[in-house]
Amino acid sequence: METTSSPTKMVTFARWVARILGTFIVVFALSFFIAYVVESGEMPNPDFGHGLVTFLFIIALIGFLIAWRWEGFGGILSTISIVLMAMVNVIWVHAAKDPGSEIIFVIPALLFIYCWWKSRKQLQQNSQDG
Repeated sequence: METTSSPTKMVTFARWVARILGTFIVVFALSFFIAYVVESGEMPNPDFGHGLVTFLFIIALIGFLIAWRWEGFGGILSTISIVLMAMVNVIWVHAAKDPGSEIIFVIPALLFIYCWWKSRKQLQQNSQDG
């Protein structure tokens, strides 16, 4: 029997989808970075625009990892970083063949925010009832 304090099935499903997608993005990005460093034998030295995009992407990856414990903070951190990264890439760098394609990475971040919001709302409702 389900109690009112347990998360709904939709929130649980969204949480695991966000965790799996976020982890996949982190592992995929790290494997490409490690392969690049091993192949070239040195760390990349990008110009300012590309460096800023890289920095924002690293912050987004850290946000995905933080979201495993603190869904709201990690999701918001990743969302802000990804949106800023897309803006810098489109406005400053002009290197993207498909401008704004980075926004696909915001899906797990938004799912983390959704889970945090629904869980928070349910906890507030339970505290008012009890």
